[in-house]
Amino acid sequence: MPIKSEKTAAAGEGGPRRPLFALSLRAGQILLPSLLVIPSLMLFVYLLYETTKISRAKIQQQFAVDSAAFIQMTDYVNLFNRTAYVNGAFPYRIFKEAYECPPEEPMQMASGTGEKCPYDMLFEAGAIPKSKSDVKGAQPDTLDGSGKWEIAFDETARPEFKDNPTGKTDTPVFHLITQDQGVKIMLEWGSAIGYYKFYSQVYSLLGTVETSQYTVFERLTDGFSFFKKSYFLNSGTCESEQAQSCGNDGIYSPNGFGASSNKIRDGSNFHMHYIQKIIFYAKVFTGSSLPPYYLGKSNPPMDMTTMDPKGLFQLATVETAPLIRFGEGLDVYQGWDAPANYFNINFNLLAKCNETGRPCVHAKIAAQCPQLKTGDNNCVWPNPTPKYQTRLYP
Repeated sequence: MPIKSEKTAAAGEGGPRRPLFALSLRAGQILLPSLLVIPSLMLFVYLLYETTKISRAKIQQQFAVDSAAFIQMTDYVNLFNRTAYVNGAFPYRIFKEAYECPPEEPMQMASGTGEKCPYDMLFEAGAIPKSKSDVKGAQPDTLDGSGKWEIAFDETARPEFKDNPTGKTDTPVFHLITQDQGVKIMLEWGSAIGYYKFYSQVYSLLGTVETSQYTVFERLTDGFSFFKKSYFLNSGTCESEQAQSCGNDGIYSPNGFGASSNKIRDGSNFHMHYIQKIIFYAKVFTGSSLPPYYLGKSNPPMDMTTMDPKGLFQLATVETAPLIRFGEGLDVYQGWDAPANYFNINFNLLAKCNETGRPCVHAKIAAQCPQLKTGDNNCVWPNPTPKYQTRLYP
């Protein structure tokens, strides 16, 4: 009878039994898959790391250019909104509170019937703007909740300001109190001088405010310092000696901040309008019964260029074309250099943008006044509505 070995392994219930040394011979079979799987796994880890590294760099660049574009556009929004205040709300409220009846006493008409409030007299002469929804004798309109501030001059007296002027519109001689008003209204000469002084002081102050805020705007947008500083601090890709040029790709992109057509400049597409001389009429009382008065006239006309060589400020406007472009949005293409990677793939060549010649991130930034819901994006004049907002498109 053959002798059976005791070193056997059961293959299953009632099945054939295999020797244990047969299983030990297959232990080396895991080596071959390991030689393929482990290197592939390592390559996957490296690929994941390098992908994360370049994605992180791109996200940082996108954040930096978004922040820089938003901060720079705020300068334009501030100028548009502040100019709208100077054009409409400020003079409307100042003269409404100063000359509305009541508290001001109305003046009698020379015909003996009727009366005229000084506030209405100045508006009808085209000297001041007022809200179209203004209520006579009431406090100035509360316009915060209104989407459209309809503040305007009398169109008959100042037709040049009915719409947005296409260029600089100065008035050589302006009649603060017209001859017809001087004849029909019982306005005494001393009171007329008081109206002239207050009027010239207010608009001189408004002109100083507008000139100052434009000067600040011009300095901030001449070299686009806010954009450069913001991008320099957030991008982490520029050395200290590059601070003045850091971000130039984004600034001087096609249809960017630095494009000549997008620059807001006085004398080009931004205009401040002035009066050179003022004439007014009023009654000069003689102290006798016949005649009791005669019609006086400021002669020679009051020379406003003695206060400012340009004259007495009236209004500031921005031409329609740049306002439309700012409403549609400016393009910022900022180039950056991709970091080196383990696989020696030249992303600076493979992922370069046409606008920069290297990898880039893009931001579209706009200054919009959506309240008017018009295509010209004009809330400066007419309908000066200081509700421009900065909008960043993803």
